[in-house]
Amino acid sequence: MTRTRISLPDSGIPRATLEAELQAVQGDRVRRHWSLAFRGPADVQDVGRMAYNLFLSDNGLFSLRTEYLGRIEQDVIDMCVGLLHAPADASGTFTSGGSESNFSALHAIREWARERFPHARVPEIIVPYSAHPTFSKGCHYFGLKLVRVPLGQDRRADVTAMERAINTNTVALAGSAPCWPYGLIDPIESLGEVATRHGLWLHVDACVGGYLSPFVERLGHRLPPWDFRVPAVQSISADLHKYGYCPKPASTVLWRSESLKRFHYVHPEDWPGGPYHMQGFAGSRSAGSIFAAWTVLRYLGVSGYERLARQVLQVRQRLTEAISAIDGLYVPDSDLPPLPFGSHTLDMQIVMGELRKAGWILVASREPPLINLPLDPALDDHIVSLFLEELRAAAEVARRGQGARAELTY
Repeated sequence: MTRTRISLPDSGIPRATLEAELQAVQGDRVRRHWSLAFRGPADVQDVGRMAYNLFLSDNGLFSLRTEYLGRIEQDVIDMCVGLLHAPADASGTFTSGGSESNFSALHAIREWARERFPHARVPEIIVPYSAHPTFSKGCHYFGLKLVRVPLGQDRRADVTAMERAINTNTVALAGSAPCWPYGLIDPIESLGEVATRHGLWLHVDACVGGYLSPFVERLGHRLPPWDFRVPAVQSISADLHKYGYCPKPASTVLWRSESLKRFHYVHPEDWPGGPYHMQGFAGSRSAGSIFAAWTVLRYLGVSGYERLARQVLQVRQRLTEAISAIDGLYVPDSDLPPLPFGSHTLDMQIVMGELRKAGWILVASREPPLINLPLDPALDDHIVSLFLEELRAAAEVARRGQGARAELTY
């Protein structure tokens, strides 16, 4: 389809007109819910917006130069590392999202490897097949070689296979807590033992579950250990705009020590302005995200996050039972959301196609065919009931082998 290019209007358009146009673009926010995740309840969203808007125009570039910005950013990092059993000299970096957090870790690994493994001309990083595509993208950017290793039968990292893949160019291992496709936490303790034996860096991608796990554990649910309690873990990526319920874009990459964090930094001086100091990859960035994260973390506190974790677990249980009761569908075991579901008998491309035709915006996995639901506390009974009603209808169409088909993709 040919698209007609628009031009900047000759005269400004009234705010009311623009707002009406934007409201029309928003469309059905109920069926768009999954694409809006991860959000807290309305009061949490309101608090985050308040803080974000107050500091929207402040430039996060100056967090290394101004006391008011640097203090707030450091407060956020202190609260975050304090949740993940970090040692006293642990540190962190505020980033824009999981991609930048993982990229930051990969860059630090490369710089560290230049000192630790100078013989490795193309350093290699070994990850399980389920690791997020940001590892592939980041390794491409930084001239690293990514080695993806098939999963074990339980769809977690196959530690033995990953150790067999180690060679003289290997500098790091990575695992997920949890991975996106299956909601499963890799055996980080065992990966840590391998990393220690071979002197490798171990990174944990906890972008999805990093700020949910601590509170799920506090509610009495056992999870495989994956954070800084595992001595070999050198860095962790964890998204505040997922189960931290902070406005996007907000993430963190956390370092076991300040001495490791130095490998993340680049401070060029080869221009007239002198040293160009910045926390992450971005130069100019809105400080709104930083202040919003600080505000939401303190607004909720431990008790608030426990309450929201309980809500997420309850809605997961409700959806698990309801989806499992639909003829032809099943919900595989997982440690944490997102909640995957699939079928051994139905064509999941038809299920996905029918749901998309109804207006739901969803992501999926191909191996095996699964649809992934990013649960959050903003889910209400109306959204859940409507989704289940239309999922039942989609499954019925798939049982007849008819209907719209859609690709299963992230």
